[in-house]
Amino acid sequence: MTKTNEVVTNISLSSWDYISPESEIVHPDSSFPNMIIGDLNNCYWSYLRREIPHNWYVDRDEPFIGFLNRDETHILYNTALKFAGKKALEIGCLRGWSACHLALGGVELDVIDPFLAREDVYESVSTSLRLAGVIDSVNLVAGYSPQKVEELAKQLQRKWSLIFIDGDHEAPAPLNDTIICEPLVEADALILFHDLTSPDVAQGLDYLKEKGWNTIIYQTMQIMGAAWRGNVEPVKHQPDPKINWDLPKHLEHYSVSGL
Repeated sequence: MTKTNEVVTNISLSSWDYISPESEIVHPDSSFPNMIIGDLNNCYWSYLRREIPHNWYVDRDEPFIGFLNRDETHILYNTALKFAGKKALEIGCLRGWSACHLALGGVELDVIDPFLAREDVYESVSTSLRLAGVIDSVNLVAGYSPQKVEELAKQLQRKWSLIFIDGDHEAPAPLNDTIICEPLVEADALILFHDLTSPDVAQGLDYLKEKGWNTIIYQTMQIMGAAWRGNVEPVKHQPDPKINWDLPKHLEHYSVSGL
């Protein structure tokens, strides 16, 4: 398999490594030597869509917590391309797989995660970002949201154009993350969510929709979503046609990209 961080047009992926057509593709796998295809039986989270056969990636040292899959990281990467050169924020980075894809898209990225206070996690994340050639555009911050989000914004006198919320998934954390982020974005801004399979996470997207933001859902293994305002647009996405997709009841009032 080709190992490159460059944009590629022809790469040999597993049949269950779906990427939406017309997406620009990156492949930073060589920067994550501990990444493996996980065993779904190791994860007890009730909102993991085990029926979706796409590859579920994990770190071999923490095999019970999943990364974004290949399709989901390319929603991140292709969205970041639209914001290249602008400030972005990620809440929750696990081992840096999602942060790497955002940074490869050319954004100047702040990352907040309490686990970055662990020396082994910080070393793992920073090493992978260094191998991928993006460490200089990523600011790794150990801390808990939403408090650290507000603190960082004040400290750096910063607003963000792109935000990815993938932190604590238990209510009211996703909603609180969203509430703190909304006044800290630029007039032209987009906020992405992962794991909308969980109603707790969906509370964040619901909040922005009620506040008048435009919204869209991406039918991926764990369901992503975007809210945006101003002069920006979300990436288009075509769900894997090999899968008979359904939508949880709490998301039925959303439009789905590509459908």
